[in-house]
Amino acid sequence: MRKYTKRLLCFLLFAILGLTSCGGGIGSAGNETVLKIDGENITRSEYMVYLYTATQNFLSAAGEDVWNMDFDGQTADELLEERTISTLQSVIAAKAYAAENGIALTEEQKAESKTAAEDFIAGVSPEDLEKIGIDAEGMAPLMETSFLYSLVYETIAAECEVEPEEMERYYEENREQLRAEYTTLRLNSILLDSAERAEEAAARARAGEDFNALFAEYDVDDTAKDKENGGEITLDQGYLRTVFDVREDWEVGNIVGPIPINGRFFVFEVLERNVPSDETVKAVAEQVYRDAVRAEYVENAMNQAAALQTVEKVEGVWDSLEKFH
Repeated sequence: MRKYTKRLLCFLLFAILGLTSCGGGIGSAGNETVLKIDGENITRSEYMVYLYTATQNFLSAAGEDVWNMDFDGQTADELLEERTISTLQSVIAAKAYAAENGIALTEEQKAESKTAAEDFIAGVSPEDLEKIGIDAEGMAPLMETSFLYSLVYETIAAECEVEPEEMERYYEENREQLRAEYTTLRLNSILLDSAERAEEAAARARAGEDFNALFAEYDVDDTAKDKENGGEITLDQGYLRTVFDVREDWEVGNIVGPIPINGRFFVFEVLERNVPSDETVKAVAEQVYRDAVRAEYVENAMNQAAALQTVEKVEGVWDSLEKFH
């Protein structure tokens, strides 16, 4: 199965980046303080990493039209700024909580953080990396904080109790939607870096040419070509809707695409479609509900801590920050 960590990381990272204070690996401009939260300096590169991931998250959810939308009187850029600062506040609160409660990373988790940092850097375009002003060495401490944030999150979430009756009600009201979202598709895929070649490959696949042969001819991922299953992947429909903005159901035999994502293009062949059983849907519903309740509980705890923090933008520097659109 092909792994898409490097290609799709920009869309997923916002959910896992607990981020913050970083050390070396950045230029002097990246070290410049742009924001202070409770007296802690936030450098330009740190803030730009958060802003970048928030921007990609926005684009994933709403597409390029997001920049023309109104969010209760705020522009998309104003909302991005607010959420980026809010995330930084939560992270700083989590670091304090970890210090007070003896929560720390293992050596294995630190090693995983380093790998995640390298994957992040590999998944960002050179132009955006230049705006951010960071490399893998500078990203590693941010990723360590991400892992630390997740440990704090789980610790606080464990305090939250979930009502069985409410969980059952959630299942009854949402089971068919969840069944659709968690229907899995086994796919053959071709990744291309040209819209014209993607259209050509898709047309040849629809005309009946062997998809595996087209994969060998067109796919630009040499790593995938070295693997036994080549471009074969398994994704659920909910993931397809979130990441690829797919709204229709795909059936076995369909050739789909080209689908643009982050400057590249996918063409898919649907090999297999698996609809989850009632038992599976119920287990999923319980997990989704439990996660949502705990997420709200942790968010409230972080918001209470953030409410006690001071936030100060560095005058003369803050207004010089670039955007990712």
